[in-house]
Amino acid sequence: MKKKFTNRKRILSGIAMVCLISSFVTTAAEACDFRPENKCSEVCYEECEQTQIRSRLKELFFGKAEKHKDKRTVYLCPGGDAFGVKICDGGVTVSKIVTDTAKNFFRPNDKILKINNTDIKSISDVKDTLSESEGNPVHLIVQRDNKRTDFIIPPEIHGGEYKLGVVLSEGASGIGTVTYYEPKSGDFGGLGHGISDSSGEKILSITRGEVTGVILAGAVKGEVGKPGELRGVLSNRILGSLHSNTECGVFGRLSADAIAQSGGRVPLPVADRSEVKCGEATIFTTVKNGMRAEYTIKIEDINRDSTGTKSFRIKVTDEALIALTGGIVRGMSGSPIIQDGKLVGAVTHVLVANPTEGYGIFIENMLSAAQSQTVPQAA
Repeated sequence: MKKKFTNRKRILSGIAMVCLISSFVTTAAEACDFRPENKCSEVCYEECEQTQIRSRLKELFFGKAEKHKDKRTVYLCPGGDAFGVKICDGGVTVSKIVTDTAKNFFRPNDKILKINNTDIKSISDVKDTLSESEGNPVHLIVQRDNKRTDFIIPPEIHGGEYKLGVVLSEGASGIGTVTYYEPKSGDFGGLGHGISDSSGEKILSITRGEVTGVILAGAVKGEVGKPGELRGVLSNRILGSLHSNTECGVFGRLSADAIAQSGGRVPLPVADRSEVKCGEATIFTTVKNGMRAEYTIKIEDINRDSTGTKSFRIKVTDEALIALTGGIVRGMSGSPIIQDGKLVGAVTHVLVANPTEGYGIFIENMLSAAQSQTVPQAA
């Protein structure tokens, strides 16, 4: 089976990350559509019934192989809800060069480290430092292609303010899908892959992050050679916080209000990778009218040794979902995959050559990443 998976993997080309529709930086493999968020809505996260969930996930899939038979079954609430994410990575990056003067100095993706010996951590720091310059040339130190470079540039005045002639970003925001949450603690995971910088090569660090509501405005259907996407905007309603951005997903904590908005979601046991099999499965995702629904897929070509985001191939078989989206689209990353009544993984990628096919990650890999990034809580 592993050999089959490898061979098909070589044949198929043009793989794209499904997911985050970013308004600041490109966080999917290609062709992300940047959009301003200026509308408001709510996302409901349902509360699970009382279960035997263990709050310390580290006992899930860790320890020596001979101890696997002793681990307890863990239950988690499957997600499938669209959610907004906003992260700041503790720096300011040039996302677009606007003026001719700026083109002589800046390059896209330059990270501004200092202006006149002042450390730059936010866009506000840039504005304050330029204001203090009173129009005199300023000395910048930037990081470019993993090297530091410096130059002196005269600020330009626009709208009564001194500016550098570039568009700046200080993180990423966009839309993804919740994979699971634990109802007692509010701990959750989503996306199934990390949020990358504009080059797609580096996972962004998080200095702070928020989970918000989102309103969906429909979907652009995927076509051969052109991945589709969910269209939507983030609301101003904060539903929780993010503390980790890893190769296997983003992780954080939902507020009690977010979880308690509605009840009735049934918690499911979490599957070990050895329990995942080729054949029928379903996903929960939010597409039509902003409502979470279940759709059929098939799991194929399982790579039992996977520790990353492409643990097995998936194929959408649900005609209703194909009619709505063409298959898998960006924004669906993190959609939980259910098989035989167990939570087995999440959607992560779409094949550009065929939008009905893509990849999924073992839930085990996500929970391992979540455990390694656990943030100690105050007593």
